[in-house]
Amino acid sequence: MKKLMFGLACGTACGLFAAVTMPRIFGNGMVLQHGQTVPVWGTAIPGEVVNVSFAGQTVTAKAGTDGKWKLALKALDSSAEGRTFAVSSEAPGHAKSQLSFSNVVVGEVWFCSGQSNMEFTMSSRRKVKDWEREVAAARWPLIRHFNVDHKISKEPLDDVSAKWVDTTPETIPPQSAVAFFFGETLHKELNVPVGLINASWGGTRIEPWTPAGHPDDLWQLQNATSWGRPQDVPTVLWNGMVNGLVPFAIKGAIWYQGCANRNDGDVYLDKTVCLVRGWRREWGQGDFPYFLVQLAPYKYDNAKGTVLPILQEAQARVPARIPNTGYTVINDVGDVNDIHPTDKRTVGMRMADQVLDRVYGKFVRPWKTPTFKEYKVEGSTLRVTLNDAEGLKTRDGKAPTEFELRGVDGAWHPAKAEIRGSDVVLAAESVEVPVAMRFAAYNGSTPNLVNGAGLPVGPFRCGRQLRPGDAENLPELRDMACVQRYDIPVNCDFAKKAPKTLSSKEGVSRVAYLLELESTSGETKYVLAAMDAFSPKSDDLVLTDKIGARLVRKAVGNLTVRSNAALTRTLTNAEGGFIEFYNCNYAGKRQNTPAGGDDRKQDFNDTPMPQNRLGYGCLQIHNVSAKETVLAFNHFNNASVPCDVGIGTNRDPKGNPDWTFARNADGYRTRRMSVWVK
Repeated sequence: MKKLMFGLACGTACGLFAAVTMPRIFGNGMVLQHGQTVPVWGTAIPGEVVNVSFAGQTVTAKAGTDGKWKLALKALDSSAEGRTFAVSSEAPGHAKSQLSFSNVVVGEVWFCSGQSNMEFTMSSRRKVKDWEREVAAARWPLIRHFNVDHKISKEPLDDVSAKWVDTTPETIPPQSAVAFFFGETLHKELNVPVGLINASWGGTRIEPWTPAGHPDDLWQLQNATSWGRPQDVPTVLWNGMVNGLVPFAIKGAIWYQGCANRNDGDVYLDKTVCLVRGWRREWGQGDFPYFLVQLAPYKYDNAKGTVLPILQEAQARVPARIPNTGYTVINDVGDVNDIHPTDKRTVGMRMADQVLDRVYGKFVRPWKTPTFKEYKVEGSTLRVTLNDAEGLKTRDGKAPTEFELRGVDGAWHPAKAEIRGSDVVLAAESVEVPVAMRFAAYNGSTPNLVNGAGLPVGPFRCGRQLRPGDAENLPELRDMACVQRYDIPVNCDFAKKAPKTLSSKEGVSRVAYLLELESTSGETKYVLAAMDAFSPKSDDLVLTDKIGARLVRKAVGNLTVRSNAALTRTLTNAEGGFIEFYNCNYAGKRQNTPAGGDDRKQDFNDTPMPQNRLGYGCLQIHNVSAKETVLAFNHFNNASVPCDVGIGTNRDPKGNPDWTFARNADGYRTRRMSVWVK
């Protein structure tokens, strides 16, 4: 329900319905959209006949019982002539009411929205690049701005607070810099008036700009436990700053936002779908064009963090998900130390170049940024082919930067990159068989790769995820033999289904345990723990159902650890390794041991309780020096509950600190333990 009556655009009110009124988007100096139907609406005395006259048209509507009226002008031709837009109404027993708006032109109208980088004005604290020259040259009477005041509302409002102003050195300072440079480029190339409706607010999320009204939207918008500030609550900025503009005819929308949603990752794409679908639904003008700015590099909490590139990649997938949309890459004009880069002209012009070509059919300058096309593994190298990469080069003439390769070890390694036509060939000394690559993968990434037109390449990645079995190609296993490979069931019961061995070996000097865990999303984490063998016989080193066969609780030498799991330390022939390997029940710490662990914080120092049957069972390897668990597989013999599997120490403060991971096997798609010997 709409709660606010229209403010008077012109004239004086004499009672609730004493005069025809219209929302403030209709006013002196306004720009009307050319080439499409132009909705016009307002309020009047119920039953009153309202006449609207402009550009040779006169259209009539009758106010309803609620006093609201609406009509539409037929499509208008572009015109720089400032003409009068006249509205009149009369009803029996009431004085004639009139509104008159002067200097009205017809051209291209764009809605501009987002957070601080869209709101960033020509007079912002740090000023736009070349501020003095840009402001002095801002003399464009046919580029007009409608800058909406900040307003939050729980309910959709019928009006906003703003007025139309043209562009002069005196009026340009409080206007959006990106919107102005975008509009200036359109005006110069199309030679028609341009109207820029700016509704933006620094630091705001995407959710408050999204209208309610679709069940799927509601699910997306409410997917959070706390919204923090009042202006972060879903729909409140749509209600307070945009609803009162609808359905004013526009050509399309531009959007510069995302910093406040940087932790959303791929979900940001779903939220963008909600936003665009909601805007198009409420405006009722079909799938009008929507173009966004991909965020520039910025360090945020850590320049080596990776949350921003994931969001940037989500922004880059918008055109594939939503028709009639596009994005602009600006990682070459950002500032890692300033979340508000000052080169707004490049941003606005790049957006406008794409719009001119795609929306208006006028090619002015190249605008297509290179994008990923395909990849191919060629021995120890990985070749990436890009679209729109003619003349591929670097901005500084040096080798391409910000490329990384991943091998079967799961870790990312800096890659040397060589440009070959539209391809980039990657290699890394520590990667013998590449399985994936990524580009510009950090918050502070400022890559130097551009095409011949100087347009930068945005973040992307390709390849495949690690799969169970890939880690068996680790260099540390190259001269070792696998004697057991056990796909761990969710509910283990060795007594009913014992792990099988592949072979038996004598004279064993080294043993390695490889645990691979594939998540339900398909991501595989692994940990390899290799050490001096605690028995020369491989049959003493594998998982077994033999009662009393595993009572191993001792320090192990030359511990080597390799893992792609976060917070798991890499070790090479280190001291401080300790293994606890039982197939019986066991209790907490009973005595001091060389492990020196703390069973209140780590699962160290469990004491076996030999019995004449199989018990709880455990295989745990610890890095005693760091007081960390390397890997754990517990609960061998209970088919009624999930077993325990985990890499690293359980860092959940709410969990039982004495259990590394408890009854969690059902959280993985695949669980595999393999045993290797030399």
